[in-house]
Amino acid sequence: MENKELLRRFPFKIVDLKTNSFSEQNLSEEEIQDFDPNLVEFNIQPGFGFNKKLNLIKVNFVITYLYKKKEILKIDVDTVFEFVKKEDLDLENKTILATVLGVSFSTIRGIILNRTIGSFMNKIYLPIINPTEIIEDMANPKK
Repeated sequence: MENKELLRRFPFKIVDLKTNSFSEQNLSEEEIQDFDPNLVEFNIQPGFGFNKKLNLIKVNFVITYLYKKKEILKIDVDTVFEFVKKEDLDLENKTILATVLGVSFSTIRGIILNRTIGSFMNKIYLPIINPTEIIEDMANPKK
């Protein structure tokens, strides 16, 4: 596949990935033994930043794992995408926003797996999300 065709099919790329913060709560051996992964709740807070002059979109996620209302893991990550062509950076296009949101979320899943190697937390996976629904929710906040 030629590079031109690749650019046509993938009009953007990740140019920066920054873990702003990461914290994992240590649990006692007893808490780990009694741990029920079905009781883990996920608080997912997405956000966007835009720089049309530089053809950039920044996706920020703050993700918190809660277990019995106690924060056991928290991560804050920025993923910056550059659009190859200025005309491809259409901030009204919900498909583009959903795509970069989904790529960012999946990337964070890998960061968490890497950061929790050797910990019982390594077996608690982020859920699958529907980025389109998240974009819709962000566009139409509940009153």
